Amino acid sequence: MGFLNTTLTILGIKISLQIISLNMKNSPYSFHPNFKLNGMLYSTLKKSLSYKEFFSDKIDVLDFIETWENNDSVISLKTSGSTGLPKNILAKKNAMVYSAKKTGKEFDLKSGSKALLCLPLTFIAGKMMLVRGFVLGLDLHIAKPSSSPLKNTTKLYDFVAMTPYQLERSIEDLDKVKCLIVGGSPVLEWIKKKVKSSSTIIYETYGMTETLSHVAIKNLSIGENEFRAISGITFSEKNGFLEVFAPFISKNPILTNDLIRLVSNTVFEWRGRAGLIINSGGIKINPEKIEKLLGTYYNIPFIVCGFPDKKLGEKIVLVFENKIPSTPELFFKNLSPYERPREIFLLNSFKRIHGKINRNDIKNRLLKISNGRK
Repeated sequence: MGFLNTTLTILGIKISLQIISLNMKNSPYSFHPNFKLNGMLYSTLKKSLSYKEFFSDKIDVLDFIETWENNDSVISLKTSGSTGLPKNILAKKNAMVYSAKKTGKEFDLKSGSKALLCLPLTFIAGKMMLVRGFVLGLDLHIAKPSSSPLKNTTKLYDFVAMTPYQLERSIEDLDKVKCLIVGGSPVLEWIKKKVKSSSTIIYETYGMTETLSHVAIKNLSIGENEFRAISGITFSEKNGFLEVFAPFISKNPILTNDLIRLVSNTVFEWRGRAGLIINSGGIKINPEKIEKLLGTYYNIPFIVCGFPDKKLGEKIVLVFENKIPSTPELFFKNLSPYERPREIFLLNSFKRIHGKINRNDIKNRLLKISNGRK
């Protein structure tokens, strides 16, 4: 915003006026002049007669662009609800701009870098890909969200964000991507081993809606096991839980639901989510720790969760999707006696929320099985 000085003469009297001038180039919510959608300059696209036609099958993208361009300084975001009830939060647009710039610096993204948006815009990960395009001047290509977003394209991309489910189904096509980030849920151990030999640089990210996407990363290409903070972010530990200090979002620390081992104020080891802890006979058990150990051996989708038990309250069970591998209990010997699953279940399919296994849905389905046994 600037000021224009001018003079008007009314009935022979000179009057000096100072008029507010809106300079969109200085607006924190304006678009980088080199921002492209599917290879076309957005500034050119917006003036073209085919503007509405371009978005006919991308209504969600158009809706977000219009929301970004309005005069509101905040935007409503929804959490995924994969482990609990979804909720809405308000985020400052200037904080989203700052986050986008941090990502650009971390992954060396420049104006003209070609990126792929293959995540839904329902949640923060997809929205932030668009914001990165707006702010950094990316050539952002939009693909309909699918489990195999690289399968039917011959294009090469500098930067792509995926869920672990998408990564699992894109392993054969990773040569189309220079740098890939994967987040939303933990990456299984067998997938980590598989991608380690890839020419693509792959980072697992840590973040949530409240932190406006990732605040920490670990390089899977070189086998890193601990998350490292991106520039400007620090961490602390409170009663075993991770606290995130992100001054561009909040003056106060963001207390998470994640159990961690703090290595330093910029490095931590993720151990699981407190909301998933199973209380079996008074012993508190972390299912994600068990999943990490068993994930080395099972290359099909599975989860570990609690199941009602008269003696223990809850017992550890193993749930596979679609098929049960031969002799799955063979690998239980690598677990402590308390961690070993007491029963194995098979479900035809897992319900997913944009690539993330919906644990609540699985738990409800198991409860129906339990009630049917009474």
